[in-house]
Amino acid sequence: MDISFIIINYRSREFLGRCVESIFKHAESFSFEIIVVNNDEKPLEKISDSDNIQIIECNVNKGFSQAANLGAKKAIGKILFFLNADTEILNSNIRNIITIFADPDVGVAAPKLVLPNGSFQPWSSGCEITVWDIIRNNLGCIKSKHFWFQEKNSEIAWASGAALAILKEVFDKCAGFDENFFMYFEDVDLCKRIRNAGKKIILLSHVRVLHLGGQSKSSAKEQKVQYYQSQDYYFKKHFGLISVYMIKFLRKIALFFSK
Repeated sequence: MDISFIIINYRSREFLGRCVESIFKHAESFSFEIIVVNNDEKPLEKISDSDNIQIIECNVNKGFSQAANLGAKKAIGKILFFLNADTEILNSNIRNIITIFADPDVGVAAPKLVLPNGSFQPWSSGCEITVWDIIRNNLGCIKSKHFWFQEKNSEIAWASGAALAILKEVFDKCAGFDENFFMYFEDVDLCKRIRNAGKKIILLSHVRVLHLGGQSKSSAKEQKVQYYQSQDYYFKKHFGLISVYMIKFLRKIALFFSK
């Protein structure tokens, strides 16, 4: 089996069918399976007539990391391709995901995420995230920005889990997603651990995935709280407690000037 597509669904069932259809449309040239991990309280109805789809019912929102790990345990493909339910594969050169892994140094490959208006999704890939990087971003000096418009493959520090392909062997060796992340930064954390293991993260400039974004219907306030919790845990895990105090101080400054 070449690729196991693992789709995490949470309150996005109206988009899930289009995501699955896009896989069948553009993945005809290689072997694949589709595993849908449903984080909804309500079970999913039939998605497709194909026997090539498994559904894992969680019956509760377990968060992205735990759901993704559940899907990975069931997967038999050499490559795990994680997708949000509100994404659609846009072109048949998705096969490039397979060929890029011919390079033994590559551990992760990510397509470019495209918004409904045709523009590239900002903050979907980038450089190492540090305290200094956050300061520069707030000053408008966004180092990661040039990756979003590159027309050639680029080595990056991280890519969004909304569309992320990882060698199963590498994923298992790095113990998968850290389930202490409920949502946000789980992709950044995994990419960092994979880089620490000596593997590259590659952004494939000509492989495109549409990301509708924000379709899970979580409130903005709830998302912000989860984002800050995950950000604090990420910095504590990789850079120590002092970095967390610095991040919290920067937030207070940003909040003060926003008023």
